[in-house]
Amino acid sequence: MRQFSRPILASLIVLAYAGTAQAASYKIDNLTLFAGASAASADAVLRQHAAEFGLPASLNNLTLVTVRESLTGKHYHYQQMLRGLPVDRAEIIVSIGKNGALQKIFNETRHISDKVDASAVNQLHNQAQISEEQALDKGWNNMKVQHPLVAVPRTELVWVATKDGVQLARKVSIEAQMPTGGFVQFLNAHDGSVIDSYSTSIPRKGERTLASRASVGGPVLERGAATKAAGGTQSVRGTAPAPTVVPSGINGSGYAFDPDPRTVLNTDALTDTSAASAFDAAYSNKTLRDLTVVGSSYTLSGPYVNIKNIEAPNTAPSTTTNGVWTAKRGNNAFDDTNVYFHLDQSQRYIQSLGFTGTKSIINRPLNVDTDGVNGDDNSHYSGGSSDYLAFGHGCVNDSEDADVILHEYGHGIQANISASWTGGDTGAMGEGFGDYWAASYSYSTPNGQLYHPEWAFSWDGHGACWAGRMLNRTDARYNSGKTYAAHQSVTESGVTFQSDELWSAPLYQSMVALIAAGKPRANIDQIILEAHFGLGSNIKMPAMATAIVNAAKTLYPADLTYANTFQAKFEAQGILSSTPVGPVINETESNNTTATANAITTSGTTVNGTFSASTDVDYFSVALPAGKTLTVKMTPNATSDYDLELYNSAGTKVASSVKGTGLADTVTYSTAGTLYAKVIYYSGGTGATSGKYTLTASW
Repeated sequence: MRQFSRPILASLIVLAYAGTAQAASYKIDNLTLFAGASAASADAVLRQHAAEFGLPASLNNLTLVTVRESLTGKHYHYQQMLRGLPVDRAEIIVSIGKNGALQKIFNETRHISDKVDASAVNQLHNQAQISEEQALDKGWNNMKVQHPLVAVPRTELVWVATKDGVQLARKVSIEAQMPTGGFVQFLNAHDGSVIDSYSTSIPRKGERTLASRASVGGPVLERGAATKAAGGTQSVRGTAPAPTVVPSGINGSGYAFDPDPRTVLNTDALTDTSAASAFDAAYSNKTLRDLTVVGSSYTLSGPYVNIKNIEAPNTAPSTTTNGVWTAKRGNNAFDDTNVYFHLDQSQRYIQSLGFTGTKSIINRPLNVDTDGVNGDDNSHYSGGSSDYLAFGHGCVNDSEDADVILHEYGHGIQANISASWTGGDTGAMGEGFGDYWAASYSYSTPNGQLYHPEWAFSWDGHGACWAGRMLNRTDARYNSGKTYAAHQSVTESGVTFQSDELWSAPLYQSMVALIAAGKPRANIDQIILEAHFGLGSNIKMPAMATAIVNAAKTLYPADLTYANTFQAKFEAQGILSSTPVGPVINETESNNTTATANAITTSGTTVNGTFSASTDVDYFSVALPAGKTLTVKMTPNATSDYDLELYNSAGTKVASSVKGTGLADTVTYSTAGTLYAKVIYYSGGTGATSGKYTLTASW
């Protein structure tokens, strides 16, 4: 993979606006961006690039499943199929601008060789398979479901990509109230073992893994009875999200903290146990727009928010007979009005940025439980077949803090733009974006720039309840050899931080710098939202950061302040490379040993390599200076699987990466000395045409 420095990125984008016939592209992880390339259609683009992505020329293993529209163009989502079944999360997305220009291609498909196809036939038709009921039972017990279901469990047959090809799997989706929450599990279709899993419930804090559920004690609900109580039989799909609702035009009013009592009063003195009178000056009387009225009952149900009882402790939503809510904190009716106001306002703000009609993001009533999560001190966005938000009342009620409310809404924003928002660094980026989305609003309020603007969760956190998170961790550094899940404690170069803060910091720092330069908050948020379109699963921070920089250039080509600021802040965290592009060299034989290794002497060097035969091995040497970290990335051609190892001068293996076909392998190392990168053939092509790979080394 070749990374481009900021001047080269800018020059590539300029091509798109200069009208030149010369097309250019650059690739970072699973994202390829283009400039100066036109697109007759998405199908035509894929046919042109089929060989590059390891796809058949006929494209007969792709199905167009949806077309999304954003501010700058349309995004064509294709699902990869194999023998009539989807390869889960294997999609390729083609983004075409309104002007007919090819913007980008996001690719997570896998090359299917004859050998892999033959294995698929054998798995599908010759090997014994567990039944749907057996899969649901195994998934149920893996999760230890202890709380009522919010949707009926379901399962389907899919393929899961592996290093050696594909594995037939039962994809089991079970969605329950928290703390059980929701999980998607991929079970080996032949023996029921867990291949992979991810949580569809995304809390603001705490671990959410299948392994953490396995350690939970207590009784497990009986699946049949719980499924019947959820409104279905064994494996019928859950209910769909609510349809669009026409605004009623009937407004009410109620109290809210805008954004939270500490910020409004500009004081650290408030705590959860402060006297009720201490909060009096912190309340604002807000208009609650487009309410539902049935007879003489006003309910907090509108075109964008529907306050509803979903989870324990099973508190009915508040109503009034005149549309006026007067409750304050300590009364659940206040939680209802505070949440309704902030979510409704946030959706209207999103629409003001241009995301309306076919470009909408959650333009529908989102179900919200303001007293859920079984009363725990936590909140979550629950994805899946019928998404919703729930806020807990442990310690400070989460529904009293706009930071918590908007953070959880941020998860919904991402999930509703990209249904495949899983894997890669999406855990940390989801949390970091949620923190940013909340901070963007808080920063715009009267005291937002005065009272700890660097705090995420200014009221709910940073006190006796929990520590909260920070938005100014500019000392956090990205390591391309790691994957960043949500809420991870990470130590890099002696600095410990949360993975979520690694992503929120450059977003927040960009916003602060741009607002200081006189740029509107709306433009900044518009760029970040737009960048999410046309992306799928397993995206990592460098690719997401590149998409944001590119969106800034596309939306504001005449004002590169936006793009340059984002670029600089991402570089400062090590997410984007600030290393100038070095020379491009060709691998030369014989380099099959450390003694004959090709020397890489300049940081940023790109090597074009070739495997002449399956027995070929290529070595490259780097003299790493003290205080530097070496990053080596090897990208095979789309139809091959080559692996990467790193050795020190004593011959000890110090790092390795063994990704699958067409996937880049990355290793990092920080101890000075002579190091040897070893590229190894695993499977796929050889020779001048089919044995190509690239290797980059930076420090």
